[in-house]
Amino acid sequence: MTNADELLVQAEGARSRLDALLSQREAAQEGRGLSPKPEEIDRAREMAETAERLLNAHARMVRTA
Repeated sequence: MTNADELLVQAEGARSRLDALLSQREAAQEGRGLSPKPEEIDRAREMAETAERLLNAHARMVRTA
């Protein structure tokens, strides 16, 4: 697995985690379960954004190399 593949897997995992937490929060607002802590959603959002930035930076680096 290349660095780009690993970054892509990390970015997809982070985005999936954020999507799951947002869905869980939405369900809780509709009375179906517990809502995740806001800090947990914020942390997942930061992780997804960071993974996306790393992936984009890697893509730019590869294009200019």
